[in-house]
Amino acid sequence: MNCLNKVLKLLVAIYCLYGSKSYAETLDTSCVPFDCCRPDGHAPLGIMTDHIHGKGQWTVSYTYMNMMMQGNVIGTSKIDDSKIYQDYMMAPDKMIMQMHMVMAMYGITDRLTVMGMFSYIQNSMSMNMTPNTSMMMNMPGMNMGTMSPDQMNAMMNTKTSGLGDTKLYGLYKIIDKNRQRIILSAGLSIPTGSITEKGTTLLGDNQILAYPMQIGTGTYNLMPGITYVGQKYFFSWGGTTNANIKMGTNSEGYAWGNEYNVSGWVSYKWCRWISNSIRLEGSSTDQMSGYDKNIALLMNNDPNSNANNYGGQRANAYLGMNFYKDKCSLKGGRLSIEYGIPIYQNLNGPQMSLKSSLMAGWLHTF
Repeated sequence: MNCLNKVLKLLVAIYCLYGSKSYAETLDTSCVPFDCCRPDGHAPLGIMTDHIHGKGQWTVSYTYMNMMMQGNVIGTSKIDDSKIYQDYMMAPDKMIMQMHMVMAMYGITDRLTVMGMFSYIQNSMSMNMTPNTSMMMNMPGMNMGTMSPDQMNAMMNTKTSGLGDTKLYGLYKIIDKNRQRIILSAGLSIPTGSITEKGTTLLGDNQILAYPMQIGTGTYNLMPGITYVGQKYFFSWGGTTNANIKMGTNSEGYAWGNEYNVSGWVSYKWCRWISNSIRLEGSSTDQMSGYDKNIALLMNNDPNSNANNYGGQRANAYLGMNFYKDKCSLKGGRLSIEYGIPIYQNLNGPQMSLKSSLMAGWLHTF
């Protein structure tokens, strides 16, 4: 009898949590379109091309991203500063990239949606050194650290900020049936971000900074992709593959490597307003083409200034949480958070190692 009472209480609790409407969603139905009005109705926050809107419908969103890199890698092996000092005078220590992104989407038809993304980027980097004391004593931007009889440790800090590259997309739904969708995306990145940011280097003040400290790519980039999403019961899932293809070289004589990405995820809807997601992402980036002749002046002293130290393969894992409000004044509002860490890195190096990434965003449809 006690066991029966416990089972009945559990069933009542489940009914109260999900309600009759959620129960109806568990029934198999044919020819039912994908349902965006649930917390897992969108992909995790790191996926931007998974949904479209009805004709005349608008969506606006704000997303904050914080990506931290720390330490260095050659291939799959972590290396310490002493290894880098065998070939360079400087060793990258830590970099933080923060991005504030505003996005707007508009449904031209029930199948075609256009999207524009605008960003503001803030970069900060610290570099370690084992300098010649007499050379570094009066160098601007240096913070002198612990001294020993035969050397002095020093650190250089640099910061840049500004508008990033602008991205425009067209999203076209080719299938929407049985709670499954396939969406084709075609994007264009417009080079509105600066590639001539200056600061303090070993050459002095007001010098061109290394490639990671630049805000944009300086090239027009094509961004094709295809995304699949599906739903059933309290689960949703999906996968996407996309590329970022650089069109020629920029005004400074180089182009970042082409990027190829694939990502897959699964989400679980706990109730009408909250879901969790797990996502895996793999990426491959080609080596940089060409080089900036001004940045290259430091390529033998700073690994960030060597165009050969870019590109490679990464795999990241992400955990996400999504909140959706379908009633009251916040109807149509969606809050999403996603946190990721690397699980595999094979980089052309020495190159900075990804430590973590965090995204948080608010989206509203009207």
